[in-house]
Amino acid sequence: MQEFSDKIIYKTNQHFVVLVIRFLKWFFLFCLPISIAIFLIADYNLWVFFLTLIITWLIVFGLNYFFWNKWYFIITNEKIALKARNGLFSKYHISIYFRNIKDIAYSKNHLFHYLFNYGTFFARSWGWVQWDFLATDLPDIETIYKYVSFVLWLSEKERKDIAFMDIQDLNQSITWNSKKLDKEEILAQETKNLLSVKWVKEVVVLNKEDLDFIFANEEDRNHWVYETIKRDIVLCITHDSSFRDPDDVIVLKLWNKVIFPAISFHEVKQKNVVSSSPGIKVHQYLSSKFKNLDEYDATILIWFDL
Repeated sequence: MQEFSDKIIYKTNQHFVVLVIRFLKWFFLFCLPISIAIFLIADYNLWVFFLTLIITWLIVFGLNYFFWNKWYFIITNEKIALKARNGLFSKYHISIYFRNIKDIAYSKNHLFHYLFNYGTFFARSWGWVQWDFLATDLPDIETIYKYVSFVLWLSEKERKDIAFMDIQDLNQSITWNSKKLDKEEILAQETKNLLSVKWVKEVVVLNKEDLDFIFANEEDRNHWVYETIKRDIVLCITHDSSFRDPDDVIVLKLWNKVIFPAISFHEVKQKNVVSSSPGIKVHQYLSSKFKNLDEYDATILIWFDL
């Protein structure tokens, strides 16, 4: 028996509005005319009319629900796939592996697509085919497109490690099969990453005593200090004059007051990462923690959550 190594990380039916539209079409084309015809044949008997209407409604809705419920768009960690029942005794299945995808696209072509946020997804391989893969009426089509794009550009190894994907939250979406690192391993990993940056000279981890000193002595206009004590980890690095440009604006003016906000620090790949430059008094306190701090070197605080 063939074994498959891929794991399903996202699965959906067509948008629910598709089921409603199909049912209404068959209701007006089949249920209502038959019920009216029998109503006329039965000498205008309302009981017969409503009984016929209910029976035909159940048959039509049941069949439409069966086919809707057996239609799946699937993303695994190796491919995207479409599985459908296109008859009581027939099935349809098509898939395309990420390694074979050349490009992808989506479309929203009419008013209902925009009102209910659904559409058609396309994928093309490296062959000379216009579209190798097509899935119609997918819910939240723009988010699905972003997710497939995200997974498409992962490496083969990274895709194999995905265990689950929350389609509603791209930033917090991926659950990985790989081993979760403990606090010490994360600190060692981030320290190594930071030291590999050419302008970073040293890295130290600050303790509660350090944070208490910072909170008591930092300048009031450095608003980041109030956020520091909320984070799980606080690092301090030293850097030389080759430091890159900041990720965000480092000075803000609110009314007549100048403040220094916390800003992002893209080199650290953890949760809720922000950074800041300490004032003179705190910088002098932190200087004693470093062995190779030159006169013109500066310190930066980086804090994040585990």
